[in-house]
Amino acid sequence: MTVAGFSACSNSDDDVLPGLGGGGNGGGSTTTPSVVITDTIYQFNNIEAQYTPINELCPGWTHEIVSPADDDRTWQSKTFTNNSTGVTEKYIQATAHDSSDKNAGKTYELWMISPALNVKDAANKVFSFYSEGAYWQSTSSLEVYVLNEPKSTASSKEKLNVTLATSTNPGGNFKGWVASGDISLEGKGDLVYIGFRYVAQGGNSNSTTYCIDDFAFGRAQVEHFMGEGGGEEPEPTPDVDWSKAISVAEALTQADNSTFAVKGHIVGCIKNSPSKTFYESFAEAQAAGDIEWAGAAAFTGYSQVFIADDAAETDGTKCILVKLNDTDAAKALRNEAKLEGNPDRIGMTIYVQGLKKANYGLPGVREITAYKVGE
Repeated sequence: MTVAGFSACSNSDDDVLPGLGGGGNGGGSTTTPSVVITDTIYQFNNIEAQYTPINELCPGWTHEIVSPADDDRTWQSKTFTNNSTGVTEKYIQATAHDSSDKNAGKTYELWMISPALNVKDAANKVFSFYSEGAYWQSTSSLEVYVLNEPKSTASSKEKLNVTLATSTNPGGNFKGWVASGDISLEGKGDLVYIGFRYVAQGGNSNSTTYCIDDFAFGRAQVEHFMGEGGGEEPEPTPDVDWSKAISVAEALTQADNSTFAVKGHIVGCIKNSPSKTFYESFAEAQAAGDIEWAGAAAFTGYSQVFIADDAAETDGTKCILVKLNDTDAAKALRNEAKLEGNPDRIGMTIYVQGLKKANYGLPGVREITAYKVGE
């Protein structure tokens, strides 16, 4: 049995191979977490663009807009390059600033909530982070909570007394990252979530901008990682509770861009150099002769595999296509799961955690952050 985990927010080099992403902005939800952390650090270094919502950037993280109801502003990705040092920092920020002043008069309450933290099994029951701020306003605030559910209305919610960046520490605008120090979660529950609550007034220059980086759990706080060109990156090691993995049938019903862990058997793949990179249906791909199924004379596909609940499945509509080349975890799984030259892997059980997005136009799982091979 092989188990591997990678931070959803660590750097990765993507292979450029055929395949198209799925559309839609829906988000599936489950009553039990598929991302459960015992020891990890998130540096958000997979950020490639500004203003990506935290839940799209990092599987297991969620955001909630309590108010205003008619706004989609969120905790989101941000980068800053220091021209004098050449260092590019990548982090998550919240702001209600609008230079056009169109959102003046609106009150913002935005939550960013961590994946589930397995306090019970963590060797070091602490978490930490770094914060930074700018454009200080007395009407803005940042609070940190420990929750028993990943939502602002959690039935158990405790505000924590933590060290945060303020107008006097370090003061000024983006003048330095402030370490929270190690914050104990002893006695807070076996499985908890950390919620960052941002409150501010909308408008032009009416709100403080708060930034969060280097969120860690299960380990002592380390020196702030300065991003690309800024030093060695600590090793992230998130865990996944594979007992909560859903079936392929359930995965097929999840909304696009939802994150989950799924279990299935390898049943086939799309051949290398297929006739198309986008299909309207599995039947179209099969009619084109682009599917390599059980019993194929040879397997050439290496960038993805179909998985199904039945190890002998031959109905493509009951399969989901797992991409094997767009993250470090996916590439590691490729070495153990690709069918190219490995016909004996038909029927093999794999678990993957990732994002539901179309691959070759077919229902797929992409951006894998963790996997397991075998029962």
